[in-house]
Amino acid sequence: MNFSGILAICSWVILTMLQPVCVGGELREWRNREGTSIRAEYVSSHNDGVTIRMNGREFVYPLADLSDADQEYVREQQAALARSLGWHQGIPIDVPAYPDLEGYLNHPNAKRVYEAFDEGTSVTLHWDEPANQARERFDYERASARMHVYVPGNYDGRVPFGIYLHISPGNQGAVDKRYEPLMEKMKLIYVSPMGTSNGQPMLRRVRLAIDALASVKSRYRIDDTRVVVGGLSGGGHMAMLTHAMFPDFFIGSVSHAAQSYLPSKVKEGHFPGFSLDRFRKSLSKGRKWCVISGERDQNYRIIIEESKPWMDYDMPYRFIDVPGMGHTRAPPEALEEALRWILPGEE
Repeated sequence: MNFSGILAICSWVILTMLQPVCVGGELREWRNREGTSIRAEYVSSHNDGVTIRMNGREFVYPLADLSDADQEYVREQQAALARSLGWHQGIPIDVPAYPDLEGYLNHPNAKRVYEAFDEGTSVTLHWDEPANQARERFDYERASARMHVYVPGNYDGRVPFGIYLHISPGNQGAVDKRYEPLMEKMKLIYVSPMGTSNGQPMLRRVRLAIDALASVKSRYRIDDTRVVVGGLSGGGHMAMLTHAMFPDFFIGSVSHAAQSYLPSKVKEGHFPGFSLDRFRKSLSKGRKWCVISGERDQNYRIIIEESKPWMDYDMPYRFIDVPGMGHTRAPPEALEEALRWILPGEE
């Protein structure tokens, strides 16, 4: 399609009259061989075409028909993408999930958790936090926040990828190269924030996780329907809590070697501020919960026991029993089984 055709479809005029409308990328001038120019956002390039976005619509334009300067720009973007593939360790978490603290605090599900702690009414297991300190404990030093990201080699920007977000029980985050082939096969970008150890305030760990998610979404084309949060041990508890607090961000969660207890009449389990009824009603819409463990895991027996309430209450829950697995991150084959069960269209 030529520039004139694109302009006709969009009911637009040339550069001097076009109003910037694109969001999330660089809106720039493009000029073709005939000298016609438009303003559009670069999306990707492949074979002999370049994909641009105007007014929310995408168009493929022949690369050879662009000006020499624009062809050089496309080559620079291709080179930058090539450099962006693979592991990026310790890169900044620099885009918040919400523009200010109130956005985090006022999310309906998250608000229940904060209020439970602030009011000192939480009876959750092992997660006692000082009353009236939700705001302070939720905050972190933005300038030093870091994450690890793995971008599979088959990501080229044309097809949106999903995300597997992994919360570690340690402050160093988790770099697991065993997952590289799985991420490529399932078209997922791997993300693991640093600073999420079991010794950190739980609210801070949750915020670091969703801010890491937002930071990656600002850099790459992401399919919001294919985002899963997971974690090991205490990070697995955090994954399920993060899923519960911000369910709009995730289609499911995976806990490696840890079971999160459902709310009951006696305790809130690992979901402070939730009753069982509220938990079920606020987390429907097809979202799923999965736990992976094996007989060498110190939590194995309690995971088996506490899986029963999830199934008794007809929750969208699955336990994957891995022979020989200890208290470690799941092997790639088991994580793949979990992700294929959770992600739409993968089973």
